[in-house]
Amino acid sequence: MKWKLWHPRYERIAERLDIDKTADEKAAAEFEKLLPKPKIAGLKKIVCGKECVVLGAGPSLDADLKKLETAGYLNKVLISADGATSAVLKYRAPDIVVTDLDGKVGDQLKAWGSGSWMVIHAHADNAAQAQDIAPRLKKNVIGTTQTRPFGKLFNFGGFTDGDRAAFLAYELGASKIYLAGMDLGTKIGRYSAKKNTERKIIKLKICRELLSWLASELEAPLINLTTDGEPVPKVPHEKLT
Repeated sequence: MKWKLWHPRYERIAERLDIDKTADEKAAAEFEKLLPKPKIAGLKKIVCGKECVVLGAGPSLDADLKKLETAGYLNKVLISADGATSAVLKYRAPDIVVTDLDGKVGDQLKAWGSGSWMVIHAHADNAAQAQDIAPRLKKNVIGTTQTRPFGKLFNFGGFTDGDRAAFLAYELGASKIYLAGMDLGTKIGRYSAKKNTERKIIKLKICRELLSWLASELEAPLINLTTDGEPVPKVPHEKLT
């Protein structure tokens, strides 16, 4: 993601959520020091030219996983967003975990131990946890920031775990990006962090807006398979049975 494209979006989100941008930059700087040299080619090899399923932690996730299994979609590249990893592990380890460490980190580390790549996002609110986890991961790990990327940190675009996972798939060349467990309404799923529900609902709205931007202006090949929830403007919806 070119910074000139993402920067205005980040500025508007920061204003909307009263985000401390200086603290975000400080968290990124401390996190970056602890990461191994990124092997982005290895991550790109998993995604480029492949059909990917991005799994969010919405209320539809369990139902969606059952339908995805029946339809054979779990053989595609699976990218789980944070807490969704706990549900996905009931079927298999995801290929990639995109996380800011809000969910059950133990499950995410279990997935990493089974071969999943971890894409860890550092910001002001999770700085200490990100700095604690980073030194434990010597391979298959990429760091991201929502500020200007530098050093060993990337910014693929996106803000919440779910939409960042979709942006990552797009930036790394996925041929198609299916969305599941992405209800993006006012109900919080069982695999999602419950703290500050009001703020969480605003973030879900931002996620929906960013996915719509990704599909429309950036022309990402998104298809929404989520059973329930809110429609995402400009993203076609298909029903799995």
